[in-house]
Amino acid sequence: MRIDGHVHGERTRLEGTPQALVAKCRAMGIERVGYIAEVGDTLNAYKEMPDFIIPIPRFDIDRAKAKEIHEVIDAGAVAIKFINPRFSYGDTRYDPLYAAISDRKKVVVFHTGYLGRGRADLPIHTDFALMRPSAVDCLSRRHPDLTIIMAHYGNPWWEEAWKVAWSVPNVYADVCGGTAVYRSLAMWREMFAPNGRLDEVSLSKLTFATDERVFHSDYEDGCKPFFEFYDKLFDAVGASESQREQVNRGTALRLFGLE
Repeated sequence: MRIDGHVHGERTRLEGTPQALVAKCRAMGIERVGYIAEVGDTLNAYKEMPDFIIPIPRFDIDRAKAKEIHEVIDAGAVAIKFINPRFSYGDTRYDPLYAAISDRKKVVVFHTGYLGRGRADLPIHTDFALMRPSAVDCLSRRHPDLTIIMAHYGNPWWEEAWKVAWSVPNVYADVCGGTAVYRSLAMWREMFAPNGRLDEVSLSKLTFATDERVFHSDYEDGCKPFFEFYDKLFDAVGASESQREQVNRGTALRLFGLE
């Protein structure tokens, strides 16, 4: 079984009952999902499916207030998602938000790297250089207790993301969405098992995720490339069963406080 730590989707697109969705996902090997959406959507889905939905509400980092972060955590959120800042994630103006999440011992999920052009709701100011993994390293030095997941492994700054995840104890990453799974497996094999020797620290910082739309009818098909990618990577680096288990679900359970 796996925990898909990063999904989206419109609840209104669900065909059938929530119970049927949960059963279908578990039959295909997805135990739970980290659902990223607006605050109300995320919390409502969590209320409907509390043993399946991991609530990760998305905030506009340039408008959010620390008080709002505390309120949504009180309502059940286990993590907060930030994307598309006006300034670098490492800018000190965001410190009150990071402190609020850290104080509550929750997780922050950052979109890192390139941001696709397909979303109509994204403002024109998008500058993906502001979302580099180096910015995550910058803020983590001021907030050493903050647990961080870098979504998309910093695409295309893979090496930079690897360095940050390897170096910073509380920084993790997933390889979801975008073009990461279409890069050469040789590149990823060398990153996680340089010269053919498994780097256990690097692998331990990886979590499973897809960035697919859980309430849409094509969710299962959308997951297949990510199932295949992670499994091929495990085989290529010689990961043990226990290491695969941690990447697929164990680390997410621990980070989100669900053990």
